[in-house]
Amino acid sequence: MSLTLALIDAESILFAAALILYGSAFTLSFLLSKKVRVVRGLETILLLILFLLLGAIAIEFSSAVSPAYTFGEVAELSALLSTHRWLLFQLPVLLTLMSLIILVVYRDKIADAHARVYRAAVSVSIAVSFGAMIMIAFESFV
Repeated sequence: MSLTLALIDAESILFAAALILYGSAFTLSFLLSKKVRVVRGLETILLLILFLLLGAIAIEFSSAVSPAYTFGEVAELSALLSTHRWLLFQLPVLLTLMSLIILVVYRDKIADAHARVYRAAVSVSIAVSFGAMIMIAFESFV
């Protein structure tokens, strides 16, 4: 029981919630050109993701948690990947912010023909962010 409680911390919960929301944002990003009503929901989801990511960063830098790497046989590799994870974690934060700005500026006009590049930028940003989050999750197991 204590091992389970030791594995669950606030930062992991925020990360898992952001990962789940990225999955839904990734799905909704494909509907941007078809349904204008999706924009408002996608804005809300991206704003929630941004708050979750900033919350995880705040928890990490407040020294409220122990180091994000394991000890034992793979401690050296895990310490190296810990630095890589934090460098990789900046990518979803920046790309989510960029996608959110594009959606807030374009709103309902994002479905227009002239906004094809911006729709693609939002979709690619969400896809790359989702991929980065999945990569961070896999690296966290080491």
